[in-house]
Amino acid sequence: MVANPYNWQSHTPQIQVPRPDLDLAAETLLGNGSAVFLGGRGMGKSVFLRQLAAELEGRPGTQVVLFVAPPAPLTVRTCLTRLARQIGVDAHEDAGALEIFESYFGRDGASERLVLLFDEFDRYAEKGETSAQPPGRGFFNDLEAARRELPRLGILAAGSIGVFIFRDVLGSSFMSRALHRRLRPFDRSEAALLTRPFDERGAPLSEDVLDALFLASGGIPSLLTYGLQHLWKLDRRPEARDVSEIFMQFEELHGDYLRDLLGALNDPRFSDTPFRVWQRIQEGPGQIRRADLEAALGQPSGVLKLDLADALHLLEAVGVIRLEGSAIHDKSFTVHPLSSLLNLSRSHHAEDDLRVDFFRDLTVLLGKLHRSSVDFFRPSGGGAGGKRLVPESVFAAHLALGFELLGWRSEREAQRGAGRTDLLLRRNGDTEVVVVEVKIWGRNDYREAHRQVESYWTDDVAVGAVVQIADGELPDWPDRYRRECLEPLGVQVAEGSVEGTPIRARFITSASSADGLEVRVEHFLLRLPRR
Repeated sequence: MVANPYNWQSHTPQIQVPRPDLDLAAETLLGNGSAVFLGGRGMGKSVFLRQLAAELEGRPGTQVVLFVAPPAPLTVRTCLTRLARQIGVDAHEDAGALEIFESYFGRDGASERLVLLFDEFDRYAEKGETSAQPPGRGFFNDLEAARRELPRLGILAAGSIGVFIFRDVLGSSFMSRALHRRLRPFDRSEAALLTRPFDERGAPLSEDVLDALFLASGGIPSLLTYGLQHLWKLDRRPEARDVSEIFMQFEELHGDYLRDLLGALNDPRFSDTPFRVWQRIQEGPGQIRRADLEAALGQPSGVLKLDLADALHLLEAVGVIRLEGSAIHDKSFTVHPLSSLLNLSRSHHAEDDLRVDFFRDLTVLLGKLHRSSVDFFRPSGGGAGGKRLVPESVFAAHLALGFELLGWRSEREAQRGAGRTDLLLRRNGDTEVVVVEVKIWGRNDYREAHRQVESYWTDDVAVGAVVQIADGELPDWPDRYRRECLEPLGVQVAEGSVEGTPIRARFITSASSADGLEVRVEHFLLRLPRR
């Protein structure tokens, strides 16, 4: 058996995806520059630094030193002592950074250029055991002063909220001159590169599985790798439903990891600005005017002086939004929540009537699908820029994950009667269930959805639902749906309220089955804009 090539907890993955900013970072550092890379937990900062180190070490006359974490205890002196040791310099106990580097470059056999890479930059912002001010501030300012004197030195640090702490709270000459970039989630093509071992094993992942994985992870490298690590273990060809089942357990098994991923967004000690902007984006994604988002900032709180661009950059670096356009210069830009485990709701509420409970939670999830709609289109291969909705199985897998996070027990493709349901839902402790079919307008047997739900009906089914999804503007869609899909069945049809939701229409049907059971099926029409 081939060993599993995936380990989501490792900083030295077997399969690496080149980052777009790798060449820019290398050029900056080889040119005596400094850089700071912003990235949230799991965004691949540590992997990026190792990729960069490998790239630079291949350049003639260049020595690279990677510092994976601050020394303990954290003081300016311990930082300088470790620096001297790592570059092979015997420095006296009072030596500063400039003296250490001059000793290094002055000895025989020294490299022409020296590059220092610092991981865990946030931890350098923590207070030391014996000083009132964080020692990291003094250490990096000392490094920066030396860099400006020595044309053969380059410095790069990677972190998250600590980047803004250095800038706004500590004050940092290193930060003020550094190139600022951020690591973003992988796009679909980058995510696909991670699946190469499946190709080499002779069992490539289907597009459906890759879609489901991309939508559950949001393109965050650590979450993508987690999913692939568990898919690799299967003794059969993976399916989209396997992805949802893998991530259903993630919060229970690794809840602290998710809390850390989101921790930078709403920490009252620092700032609630990113969280407020995130809430506003969730209310109305797409093309947004700068003025509208700035109005959502309100009175800033915390010690950080984050403006709108800072908030958007942090949200993107954490992996909860995708931004198109300049948050600094443009009057408007396109921004939307990424469809992922992070953006799926985890809110719980007092249990209500099962039908009420289901409708409320389905409305929440369909609203999230609508806000993240652009993620549910894959390149169609039919020409430049052509895109097509992901298949029904992927939508069903994503809804299953969403319902699980809302406290339901969900089962994909459960055997019911003569077929298998797209989704079977049960509240913990309930004997009644909800049956859901997902269809895409104009594809496959989309007109047969009602009959399918009806065929699954048994005396433990409390409500059935059909979710019909369309990707084009259909002005008369509700009327067409009633005429083409409901009226020929001879069922009673009533319209339900969809006020305040993106749902285009809701039809409530009732009839009696051949067994004399009351069959109540609700139909939800949702159009996903391509934006």
